[in-house]
Amino acid sequence: MTQKGWIGYFFEDFHLGMKLQGPTPRTLTDGETSLYIALTGDRTPRFCGPQRLVHPLIIFHTVFGQTVRQISLNARANLGYADMRWMAPVHVGDTLSIQMEIIGLKENSSRDTGIVYVKNVAYKQDGTEVMRFTRWVMVRKRSDAPTPYLDAPEIPKLPKVVPPEELSLFEEHLPTLNSCGGRWSFDDYVAGERIFHFDGMTMNDSDHMSFTRLFQNSAKVHFDSHKMNGRPLLYGGLTISHGYAQAFNGLEMRLGIRALNSGVHANPTYSGDTLYTFTDVLETVSLTDPNLGALRLRMVVTKDLDAAALAEQGETFSIMQEHPKKPGKKQHHPQVVLDLDYWEVLPRRAALLA
Repeated sequence: MTQKGWIGYFFEDFHLGMKLQGPTPRTLTDGETSLYIALTGDRTPRFCGPQRLVHPLIIFHTVFGQTVRQISLNARANLGYADMRWMAPVHVGDTLSIQMEIIGLKENSSRDTGIVYVKNVAYKQDGTEVMRFTRWVMVRKRSDAPTPYLDAPEIPKLPKVVPPEELSLFEEHLPTLNSCGGRWSFDDYVAGERIFHFDGMTMNDSDHMSFTRLFQNSAKVHFDSHKMNGRPLLYGGLTISHGYAQAFNGLEMRLGIRALNSGVHANPTYSGDTLYTFTDVLETVSLTDPNLGALRLRMVVTKDLDAAALAEQGETFSIMQEHPKKPGKKQHHPQVVLDLDYWEVLPRRAALLA
């Protein structure tokens, strides 16, 4: 008899142009919002109020989870993202689904894994495109026999930055200073400043596994303690969500992440690690809507290292450092677990005072 249990695709099973439909469309309810807040502490007012707007990262986690059975069930690690855009608002009651296309393949020199580049497009029930992104993931091979992508890798060219004029704007109501508990509008931020968010959070098995199951992400590396030598890997999306939740402290007027230019999971995170976050302001850009502006931000999450505490001692934390084995090249500091370059939309002060 044929074994009916699904073990997932391995690197050899993918080919360029391969198209896949994510299984299990998901209808979002108030439950996702409540549990998301309970597991991350996110306090962004726009996604806690009566409009019942769904948090952009809930949208991301929902559709990301739909890709796992097809793409990353046999993943070693999710590596990064590019050209991620939130295209339209999603409300409680909407149903999300996702389509995927393989746009790049690269076998690693170790011959036991390869990197799969995937373009993802998510829709809601009426066909409206709500999100798109490219991600790349390291997937195990079935054997050590070489594939064509060892000597001739196909690596897609991806945009480094989403142009700010292409950001989708769908603001119906702007927050008030009182509802956000904040003081700073778009006009108060300047390129080059570093914002420390202070609110460290220690990870634990029950929370990180509950969060990952909430979005139906069944990748083995996050749950199977036996196969992971007693240390299941934290889902990288949880690191994003905790970093973003911490970043509310100092960005209280934010209207929601609107595009992600690039993202790197620089080092692994495990239960017991304590996460801290700081943000560098890279650019400030006025938008066509006179009430709004966009900040290009670099959000950095570290484990067991508080850059704010170092700053109090007069030390400056360097995100990158010299590579010990490759002179002249840089690598992420070993305590950096996430390096995210994204666009955030904020109201201008004149709109708040109108």
